[in-house]
Amino acid sequence: MTKLRHATVYGALFLLVIFPFPGTAQNSGKSPLEVTYIANEGFLISMGGTKLLIDALYKTKNYPSPSDDVAASMIEGVSPFADVDYVLVTHDHADHFSAEMVSRFLRHHPGTHFIASSEACAKLASDSASGGRRSGVDLKMGQHLTIRGKKAEIVVLRLDHSGSRDISNLAFLVRSNGYTIMHVGDALLAHNEENLRALDWSSYDVDLLFVEHFDRSTPAQDIIKNLIKPRQVVLMHIPAGEEEDVRNAPIKVHPRTVVFGKELETRRFSK
Repeated sequence: MTKLRHATVYGALFLLVIFPFPGTAQNSGKSPLEVTYIANEGFLISMGGTKLLIDALYKTKNYPSPSDDVAASMIEGVSPFADVDYVLVTHDHADHFSAEMVSRFLRHHPGTHFIASSEACAKLASDSASGGRRSGVDLKMGQHLTIRGKKAEIVVLRLDHSGSRDISNLAFLVRSNGYTIMHVGDALLAHNEENLRALDWSSYDVDLLFVEHFDRSTPAQDIIKNLIKPRQVVLMHIPAGEEEDVRNAPIKVHPRTVVFGKELETRRFSK
């Protein structure tokens, strides 16, 4: 057990790479920032060659879920899911995380680094860990820590889960190859202004912010515009069939919002 910035990471530690570090390096422009929609809040994100899956390995009847074919492709590493570097889980809810699916994925991809709450990690099958690539994070509300791996810098920040402080909802701020993205899970921004201000946003140049589609309050818009300052916002947690309504909603959380409409839809983003 190792304490980092008043927080705890459980599991074998990985090599820390300080300089040079790809998260702060400039990208040549040859490798784009690509986002592929899986379902609900699940995405495959390619950041100049660094691949991460966020909240993508799950199955539930209550929210849109990956199809059987896409779930099998993720687990087996079929393109575009080959060589995934990181699997991140914001919280242990059925529409974000399946311990069985993640365990199967990690058996097929022993080099992938899994990062989630310590509660989620405890649910994984014991034979799914390999090479010290599992990090169970234990944070108090508003605490954050920085994980520096070989291919990305990942800031993990605990945020309030839509008014439920007992749920360990982790936001991920990821930098790699000159790109920066942030995924907040089920956190509402206005409920977390104090927690968000724990970070020095002047040191981050956020390309994409992933937020819940109904987080449209004036305080949330202010946080996006004046604190996080992303270039674009991806709206998520959209019920099936309501994509067009969300796309045409009269209240815009950001001038440049993106709504994905179907499974495996992929978009490229540039600076």
